[in-house]
Formats: sequence, structure tokens, C-alpha cells
Amino acid sequence: MSFYRYGKQGSLLSSPTILLIIANAFVFVVMLISGDFGDCNSLTCELLAQTNQSVFQGAYWQLFTSMFVHFGFVHIIFNMFALYYFGRLNETYFGARSYLAIYFGAGLLGSVMSLFLLPLNSLSGGASGAIFGLVGSYVALARRTGHMRVAFLYAIMMLVMSATGFGMAVNDFAHVFGFVGGLAMGLLLSRESPSLSPGYSVTYTYG
Repeated sequence: MSFYRYGKQGSLLSSPTILLIIANAFVFVVMLISGDFGDCNSLTCELLAQTNQSVFQGAYWQLFTSMFVHFGFVHIIFNMFALYYFGRLNETYFGARSYLAIYFGAGLLGSVMSLFLLPLNSLSGGASGAIFGLVGSYVALARRTGHMRVAFLYAIMMLVMSATGFGMAVNDFAHVFGFVGGLAMGLLLSRESPSLSPGYSVTYTYG
């Protein structure tokens, strides 16, 4: 099930989703130029990826910058596809400010919980915690349409599928807590938001 809202359309660069994809792609290209091909052996990756031991020693920025670090082409392609899909579903309803609050709030919650639940020498990165926050806010939006149960089951299916990792090590804590954070913020922000304005129409699709 998916749903979206039609409204006034701006340029692609006015979309927070597109800007986030560009930022993630930029960091990935910088890592490639630095010599990283999925093994985090460059200074760029060491500075930006989240190493729990480094964070406890004062590298607090890694809780944020790790959301832009991806380990290889498969990792970034899957994440950017999911970001585009769930980002575009969310952004026209919440607006840029609330959308980014959900995205980064959920991502940071996933990073912080990973800090305490993963081993001290763990290395982690990726936008998936923040993206699962958008999955959670998608479920919150479905509450307003009476389809929350279906959307929630869909989200659980995505969490189970992501746990398989497609052959990669997966930070399930970032996914689960990102989802929980996005769901909580989505419920709060959708409750505070006014009803859809008359200038917009809503279309629901299934599949």
C-alpha cells in the first residue's frame, strides 16, 4: 500500500529527499576517490563512519556523519532506492522542516542506541536507520487513512527482510530504533498538522 499527495511542484532541488540523495552520493564519491571500496580503509571513512570506541573518546560527530557513509555499491544503491521511495511518500505531507526532523531524529536515535548495544570496536554507517524512520512515519500517516495495520505489517516485513542483510552485516538496532523513532515523531507531527488543505488532493494506491 502506498499513498501520496498531489500539490504544487517545485524543482527537484527543492525536494529534501533529492538533496539527501545528492549528499549521500557526494560522500560516497569522496570515499571512492580516497580509496575506499567497501572496506573503510581511508581517512575519510575513519573520520565519518561510527566507531563506538572513537565516539566514546570524543568523536561525537560520527553519530551524525555515519548516516552518510556507505560500504560499497550494493549498500548505497539499496539505501538510496528506499530513501527515494519513502522520502517522496513523506515529504509532501510533513513539509521539509518536519520531514528532516524525522529523518535525522530517527537516524540519530539509531546511532545512539547502536553505540550502547553494539560491541566497543564496532564500525557502522549508512542511511538505513534514518530511512526506517521514514518507514515509521509512513505508518503514522497510514493511521489517518485507516490503513495503519496494513502499513505496520508492511514495515515489519521490511525489517525482517533487512535482517537477512543480502550477505552483509546488518545493524538491526539502527533499523529497529530508527523505525520506532520515526513512528513516534510521525504520530506526533501528524497529530499536530492541520487537515489537508482544499488545494490538494490525495490518491491511494496499492502495491
